[in-house]
Amino acid sequence: MDKGIHATIVTGGGRGIGRAVSLRLAAAGPVIVVGRTEKDLASTVAAIAAAGGRADMVAGDVRDPAVARAAVAKADALGWTVRNLVCNAGIGRSGPTATFDMALWREIFAVNVEGAMHFVQACLPRMLAARGGTICLMSSIAGLKGYACTAAYAASKHALVGLARSLGQEHGKHGITVVPICPGFVEGEMTDRTVAGIMERRGIGEDEARQRVAAVNPQRRIIPPEEVAEAVAFVCSGKVPSLGGDPLVMSGGE
Repeated sequence: MDKGIHATIVTGGGRGIGRAVSLRLAAAGPVIVVGRTEKDLASTVAAIAAAGGRADMVAGDVRDPAVARAAVAKADALGWTVRNLVCNAGIGRSGPTATFDMALWREIFAVNVEGAMHFVQACLPRMLAARGGTICLMSSIAGLKGYACTAAYAASKHALVGLARSLGQEHGKHGITVVPICPGFVEGEMTDRTVAGIMERRGIGEDEARQRVAAVNPQRRIIPPEEVAEAVAFVCSGKVPSLGGDPLVMSGGE
C-alpha cells in the first residue's frame, strides 16, 4: 500500500472534461475515476498508466450514494488519502420552460446537484480529519447567468455555486477549499448536442452552428477541455486557498 499518498476522485472521469481533468491531475498523484461506462473509465485509467501515473476506477451512477462511498473505500483499500474531489458528472437538456418535462427536471438535479452532494458527504470526513482538501464543483457560466430554454440546467448549475459558497463558509476554517468552476461552452458531447439543436431549429449547417456557439464566448472559440483541466489543477494545487467559495469563471469576460 501507498501510505500517505494524496489522491483525487473525479466523477464523470471517462470522457470530455472529466477525462482531461483525470489525465492532468494524475501527473501530481493517483486518481480514482468514476462514471457509468466501464469502457470509458478503463480507457482513462489505461491512458494514465501509459503516461506513468496511477489510477483506478469505480463504475456506477452518481445518483446512488453507494457509488460515492465505494470510491472512497477504493482509495482507502489502496492506501490513498482522498485530498481532492472533482464533481464533474453532469447532464444538460434544454426546452421551453412552460412545457419542460418535470421528470427530466428531477433527473438533471439528481445527477448535477444530488450526485455532487453524495460525493461531498463521502469525502468530507477524510478531509476534516486531515484538516485539508480541495473540492471542485463543475458548474458553468450558466451557473452565474440565465439562458433561454435552459431553466433546469441553469438552475442546477446555480445550485452548485450556492453549494460551493456554503461549503466554503462552513469548512474554510478547516483548511478545505471549495471552488465552483464556471466555463463557457467546452468541446464535448454537451456542446455537440447544442450545435445539433441549433442546426435543427435554424436549418443551418454544422460549421455555421458551431460558429454561433463559439460566438457566445467572447474569445470566439469553444474552450478545449484541457484548458478546464488546467484550471482545476491550479485550484487543486492548494496554492491559492483564498479562492475558496468564489466561482472561477472561464468565459473570457462574458
